[in-house]
Amino acid sequence: MNFQTIAASKPQGTLPSDGVPLKKNLPDRQRLVRKLKSMYEDRRDWVDRWKEIRDYQLPFVGEFDDTADKTNPARRRDLKIVHGVAWRAAQVFAAGVMSGLTPPSRQWFRFAYRRPELNTNVEAMKVLDTRQEIVSSVLAKSNFYNSIHTVYLELPFGQCPMAIFYDAENGVRFQTMTIGTYALEADGFGKVTTFARKYDMTLQQLADCFGVDALPDNLKGLLDNQTNLTKKYKVCWMVEPNSDKLPGYMDRLNMPYRSVYWLEKSESDEYLYVGGFEEEAVPVARYLVSGNEAYARGPAWFAEGDSKMLQLLKKDYLTAIELKIKPPMQGSPSLMNNGGINLMPGGLTAVDDQTQDMVKPLFAVDLDLKDAQEEIIRVEDAIKRAYSADLFLMLDNLDNSRMTAREVMERTQEKLQQLGPVVERLQDEFLTLILQRVYNIIDRSGGFPPVPEELQDLLSEEDVEVDYISPLAQAQKMSGLVNIEQAIAQTGQMAQVWPEVTKKINPLGAITKYFEMLGVPAMALRSDEEVQEMLKQEQQEMQRQQEMQEGLAMAQAAAPAAEAAKNLTAAANDSNPAITSWLGVPGGWE
Repeated sequence: MNFQTIAASKPQGTLPSDGVPLKKNLPDRQRLVRKLKSMYEDRRDWVDRWKEIRDYQLPFVGEFDDTADKTNPARRRDLKIVHGVAWRAAQVFAAGVMSGLTPPSRQWFRFAYRRPELNTNVEAMKVLDTRQEIVSSVLAKSNFYNSIHTVYLELPFGQCPMAIFYDAENGVRFQTMTIGTYALEADGFGKVTTFARKYDMTLQQLADCFGVDALPDNLKGLLDNQTNLTKKYKVCWMVEPNSDKLPGYMDRLNMPYRSVYWLEKSESDEYLYVGGFEEEAVPVARYLVSGNEAYARGPAWFAEGDSKMLQLLKKDYLTAIELKIKPPMQGSPSLMNNGGINLMPGGLTAVDDQTQDMVKPLFAVDLDLKDAQEEIIRVEDAIKRAYSADLFLMLDNLDNSRMTAREVMERTQEKLQQLGPVVERLQDEFLTLILQRVYNIIDRSGGFPPVPEELQDLLSEEDVEVDYISPLAQAQKMSGLVNIEQAIAQTGQMAQVWPEVTKKINPLGAITKYFEMLGVPAMALRSDEEVQEMLKQEQQEMQRQQEMQEGLAMAQAAAPAAEAAKNLTAAANDSNPAITSWLGVPGGWE
């Protein structure tokens, strides 16, 4: 991010108000269709695993073409699930990551300069603090926090994309993509570069979103006749790097990233919209990536075997209980001839008086379910650990205790650091791209106040970076804070024997670094110049006080001599011969 971002006069990356696509310099439609088909074929093996996860763990997430979701969205999706601990663990996971990484109730990021010396310049940091507050306000006003929670709920599948659009009312608007509806492509370094999606829209929705003029002629006729307005059509959307971008141009066909919409069964030269984005607009949150694969693996992958085993255990456990409560029965043939055995409460069974042992269990059911119960609990705990639900529940219990936040962080630091690689990936690949795009959208819209004139030369070419100060991010930094505290404490102990060791500590530098790692805003701190001026004034005041004390001491020391001289003078004035002679006053002894 840069303060001097050059942007078009109108924010890009949104659908045009007129809905009319440009008719020249359009991308090759056939190439896009082939690429889309290839991307969907490459994800085929992944889809099989996603469906297994959906069926046995997360039945309320995802949308696939071979399901009955479209014809009956209200149908039950959890028919293969007897024990729903995985779904509950996923909810705990989503809530835990939400509160630990992007909590709505507290600041979880701040901006910093790439040059470290500027981060100690309070006036320069005030500029970033103001912009940080504006970005935070825009995020809170938009649907960001609702959308990001959905992302975390989808993350157990491995990944979840989230598109970021300019919105005239709220500044930005976010849209998450559920599993099964999208395809991804990564470059040779494992970075996701291309996003594709196929989804359904009604005729009326197409007209509202893209404009009537963007629709094919046959759909315009249906719209004019007000027929089949609710019929659904398959829309294809692809976002990819724009290899056809012309240097020096910033119109919507020459953005760094191309965004293209078309109908799946439309003519080869027809588009709903062709545009672009100035920066990555569809970041993808990924959990654990192997090599240069586009798709990732999430907690649900690690809990898949345990989840399937738990369903079998629970079924057998319930069957055993049912056999114990309602065992199979046996009776004499005469009972069957008289209408069978009525086992309903209050039911009547006709019995021949001559029949012995008329009704009894087919076999004795004397089951000890303790082992089964213990095994179910063990598998439940394994699933919770796979989702890190045990960690987040522990943190919640600690938060409800009387311990301070500092004590909680110290006690949970080791467990929180287990999530370190995931936190780093989400910050680097996902959250940073979100903040960068939101920052640039606000900047292009003129939402930031101008940089003060006295700082413009200093900040004209300065890049802005993101520093994360969320609870999970601070847990990663806790070791650095502890090191500073331990060093100062050790110095204090050694100073009792060797006072000279205190000269090794730079207290102002240490506290500045400590506050920086804690994420204390610049508005709460004084600049180095202000601190030096205060120290200078204190030294001057101390010197003035010392001079006054020295003057007072000299005055007090001179008082007896002055009194003696006064007495001598008085005696001389009284014509004391000895005194006047000693003082050399005329009229004394001759």
